[in-house]
This record gives sequence, structure tokens and C-alpha cells, in this order.
Amino acid sequence: MSEHRRRRRAEEEARRREIERHRRIIRERKRRQRIMRQRMILAGIGALVLVVGGIAVGTSVHKKNEEKQAKKIEEQKKQEAAAEEENVLQMVAVGDNLIHDAVINSGKEQEWNFDFLYENIKEDIEKADLASVNQETPFIKEHDKAAGYPDFATPTEVGDALVKAGFDIVTQATEHAFDRESDGITDSVEFWKKSYPKIVYLGIHGEADEARYQVIKKKNFKVAVMNYSSMVSENHSIPEEESYMVDTYSEKNIKEDLAKAEKEADVSIVYLHGGKSDAEDTDEKLQEKIDFLAEQGADVVICSHPHILKKYGKLTRTDGKEMLVYYSLGNFVSHQSSLENLLGGMAEFTLKKDAKSGEVTIEEYGLVPLVIHYNDDFTEMGVYKLSDYTDALAEEHKIHTEDEEAEFTVAALKEAAEKVATPVTDSTEKTSGEEVDAKQGDAEKDTKEGSNTSEKTEGQTVNSDSKSDKQKENEDSQTDKETSKKTKKEE
Repeated sequence: MSEHRRRRRAEEEARRREIERHRRIIRERKRRQRIMRQRMILAGIGALVLVVGGIAVGTSVHKKNEEKQAKKIEEQKKQEAAAEEENVLQMVAVGDNLIHDAVINSGKEQEWNFDFLYENIKEDIEKADLASVNQETPFIKEHDKAAGYPDFATPTEVGDALVKAGFDIVTQATEHAFDRESDGITDSVEFWKKSYPKIVYLGIHGEADEARYQVIKKKNFKVAVMNYSSMVSENHSIPEEESYMVDTYSEKNIKEDLAKAEKEADVSIVYLHGGKSDAEDTDEKLQEKIDFLAEQGADVVICSHPHILKKYGKLTRTDGKEMLVYYSLGNFVSHQSSLENLLGGMAEFTLKKDAKSGEVTIEEYGLVPLVIHYNDDFTEMGVYKLSDYTDALAEEHKIHTEDEEAEFTVAALKEAAEKVATPVTDSTEKTSGEEVDAKQGDAEKDTKEGSNTSEKTEGQTVNSDSKSDKQKENEDSQTDKETSKKTKKEE
């Protein structure tokens, strides 16, 4: 091969190699660029993942923090609501549980069970924080001694039914408290102490050294409760040595009790048994007692005995504060036979305590009308809220058999209840009652002038401090006894 050809081949080989090397460089560069792009893409993806992940984590953490904060706020609200609830006390009270023979016989037919009397309003009683009832008649252990009017003796199973219905407070200082004399007091006290030691019973005592008032601790409240009667049945007088057994009205004792209660409790409630039977207007004697209780700082006064539903409202005390008064809640259970005696009431009021100052006020108060129902053969008997009572029940009521002319309908009951539906105030009480009170005052003055002119002169009222408590108790008791004779005949 010639030299020229070899040289040419060598040059071509060199060019081929150069081209190949250049191609390899380009391929390597593209490969690196591709790798770089992949890395950048991966880096971008990684960064995006990190960003998204960070956002997700941040959102999750934020959400968890929000949920945690929401739960904390919700829990705090629950705690505040619970704390607020502890500073609110719902109370109810009903009138005279007057157990006549017909009521006793109805329970006897049920194997001495009286739950049926209260089952229609049990729910309302149970939902209250504290519920009270005036047990007009004393309990007796032996069934063969159970009796209605005139000397009442009530089977203890009635007490069982009251507890099952949800009552916490039972008042027993009444006109009939001593109907079975010391036996009735002893049996009543023993029943409560042995069977239901947590029930607060008031107005009667087995021992002379027992306190006349009790302080109930409920929620954040300390409630002082006490019960006094301004009379006992004319058929029975309480011997001096047994006078401790029934808490009778005494200004000296009441002043002492309320003064002590003020130091121990947030609020004081007085259950007062007295007044005139079947009288729509408040008699002067009872009003004097109520005014005295206001002067001594009572916060709530609930009256019993008149056997009819009467007005209620707030009075202004001498210290500027208000006192809630229910002048009569009428009968709760009875076998009296007039529309007025069959229409009763349930007091409802709410006490509220200021968490900072500790001051207690009466925020809401009202009255729920009740009806005691029984049919001809007493196979159906019980208390209804008037709002639940029907014309069909009213038509079946035995009152129509006992008095064919009786207008006993739901409409008539509502009309009677409407008379006391609106709460009275100091001004309305004075306006509506001053004429009646003046007439009553004149009548009482004339009576007293005929017997003892030194006690009261025209235009003057005897100063409550000018007589001994004993004298005043005797006078008030005698007045109340005389004015209750009409009801006794109906009983």
C-alpha cells in the first residue's frame, strides 16, 4: 500500500475517533443533564412533599390545638354551668295533707298503700331540689286506731307515700297535731327517725331539748326551716309538761330562732299554720304574725290551715329586702266537698345565690293550681295539676253526688284559680285588703270592748310587746279556733 493511502486512512481513522469522542462527550453531557433534571425534579418533588407534608402536619397540629382548645372551652363552660347550677335552688311546697276516713279507706283497699294519691304530680315533686308538704294530721302505728275527723290519726303508710313522691320536708305543727295527744306525736317522731332519718320533719318533738329549726345543706345553700302553729284542736289542749311536743306560735321563740338561723343559714323559711278557715281575705291576726316575721328577717313564709287557695306575693321588709308570702296553699289531699276546698296549689320558687357576695335572692316564684279528685266509690282518688285535669274527670267527681247543684267543672276551677293567679305586692295588698281589714278590725274591737276594754281602744292597736307571749298565744289560738268551726263541720 502506498504511503499516501496509509496516511489518508490514518487521518480518516483519526477523524472517526474524534467524531466518536465528540459523540461520547455529547452523550455524556446529555446523560448528565438528564440526571441533573431528574435530580432537580426529585428535589422539587421532595421539596413539594416537604412543603405539603409541613402544611399537613401544621394543619393537623393546628386542628388538634383547636380541638384541644374547644374541648377546654367546652369543659370550662360545663364547669361554669355546673357551678352556676349549684347556686340555683328550685323549691316547691304544697298545702294540707288532710287524711279523712274516705282517704284512709281508699288506702286500706290497696293493702294500706297510698302511692296513688300523689302519682299524678310525682314528677313535679321529684324534679325540685327541695319539696315540702304540710302533714295536717298525726301518724299512728296501729291500723285499728286510724281515723279521720274529728280526732285524726293517719296510717304511717301515708308517710311512706309522701317520701316515694319525692318530698324532703314535712311540717306537722298544725291544728290537729295533738289530736291523739302525746301518742300521735311520739308515733310520728319515731316513724320519721326510724324509717326515714334523712327526711326533715318540723314542728313536733319527742324530746324537750330538740331545736325548733333545722338547717338544710343543699347545693351551695344553707336553708333554715321552721314550723309554728297558732292553734291546736279545741278538743285537745297540750299540758304544760308536754308543751315542747308542738311548736306553737310564740314571738319570743320565733325571734330567737330567726336570729340564730340568720347566723347559720343563707335563707330562712317559716311554715306558719294559722288564719281563718275558708276566708278569702287575710284576717288581721294572721297579717300581724306575717308582719312580725318580716320584721325578724324571714325570707319566705308559707301559710297553711285555711283549706282554700289564697293569694301570694312579695312584701317589703323593714330592712328594705323582700319577703315572699304564700297566704294559703289550700288542701293538698282531703275529702272536703266544695270547689274551694278541692282546689289547692303548689308553690314554686327559685333561690339564686351570688357566687361572689353570697347574697341569696328569690329570682322566680309562682303558683300551680291543683285539684283533689275522687269518684263516687273512691276507687279513683288523687291529686292532679289543674292543667292536666279534664271535664270527663270533673263529671265523675263525687262532689256532684254530695251536692247536685255544685258547679264543678274545669272552667269553674280555672275561674277560681284565676282569682289568686296574679302575685300581690305591698301596694295591691293594702288597696284590696284595707276595707276588709277595717271591717274585721271593727268587729274584733267591738267583741273585745264587750269583754275587756283595757286591752284595746278605738283607733289603737295593742302593742305586741305589751302582752306576754302566753297571753297572745291564747288569744290568737282562741280566735283561730272560733273561725275554723265552719270547716270542722265540713270535715
